[in-house]
Amino acid sequence: MQNHTGALIFDFDGLILETESPEVEIWDRLFTENGARFDRQAYLKTIGSWSGTGYEPAVNLANLIGGGISADELIERVRKESTEMIARETPLPGVEALIARAQKAGLRLAVGSSSPSPWVHGHLRRLGLIDHFATIVTFDDVSQSKPSPEIFLTVLARLGIRAEQALVLEDSHNGLLAAHRAGIRAVIVPNAVTTGQDFSLAAEVLDSLDALALEKYFPL
Repeated sequence: MQNHTGALIFDFDGLILETESPEVEIWDRLFTENGARFDRQAYLKTIGSWSGTGYEPAVNLANLIGGGISADELIERVRKESTEMIARETPLPGVEALIARAQKAGLRLAVGSSSPSPWVHGHLRRLGLIDHFATIVTFDDVSQSKPSPEIFLTVLARLGIRAEQALVLEDSHNGLLAAHRAGIRAVIVPNAVTTGQDFSLAAEVLDSLDALALEKYFPL
């Protein structure tokens, strides 16, 4: 293995672990059970940004129900159900193989996520992946979430590298915007939830992490 100044920066939710589909499925079911329609497209615009972009399904559904249950109670119900589902998930296809390929090539690895630190660190530890990453930057480490570039700029600062020495791996439009605003190239691997979003700013869009050719982005 050669030493390398380059780095791969992984998003977490929907890229390393499938955490987004369970929430969408649960919200869709809750709205249907209460005779309402879940605004899937509005919700999808919030994917990749912990701070959200205006659409709050819990508030929306609580208002539609009319006092039977509060928004906070709905959020807790969705959180409990989705956490139980996600706890059974394993890394998405290609994650572990790419980590091995990147480390063999001497690349450093990092995570840049809009989710809270306990969520990201907890799952990475459960999956046995946490020790592969030189640094992990989460929502708790910055003042602004994606699509702000702050998360990725913080990763660069911690690694002591320039934007052109890094490659971001993302699954969402908000994550892609954050990478673009940080001046970092980004490769998108959409999942079932984010397929169909605008990825026109991406260096390329792949079906799987297995399809990523590291030599295309780094002098190996």
